[in-house]
Amino acid sequence: MAKIDDLAELLVEELSDFKTQLHKMEQLSKELKTIPLSPDLREMKSVLSISLKQQKELSVEQRKKISDLTGKLSKSNHYPNWIIILFGILLLCCFLLTSFAIYNLNSISETNLEYYEKGQDEVISHFNSFLKDNQETNEAYQKWSNAKAE
Repeated sequence: MAKIDDLAELLVEELSDFKTQLHKMEQLSKELKTIPLSPDLREMKSVLSISLKQQKELSVEQRKKISDLTGKLSKSNHYPNWIIILFGILLLCCFLLTSFAIYNLNSISETNLEYYEKGQDEVISHFNSFLKDNQETNEAYQKWSNAKAE
């Protein structure tokens, strides 16, 4: 039984130590509740300000790159001046050649009309001279012409 007494005594001693430790913790807890805590934000502010500066610098750099890219893209839509001038000259040449061709076609038809009238007059004069030279043919032609008119 001595062992049980020793164990009980040891258990009582441990419980009393636990009780004193618990009492101390309660007092420390009360003291901690009464102590005002003010966190030190200086270090956090410095870290955040450095990060904010880096973000601003990065943002400015990105805006510059975007504006440069936008400028280059807007200039890329333009055609080079020499291509525009060459295209204009090509259009002018086409217009001049077309105008010249139309003028020549009009003058050719007028010339052809003159030659037609000249050839018609020559044929009629040749026909009349033939009829004057050949009386028999002239009489046959007159009969035919009268028969056709009737």
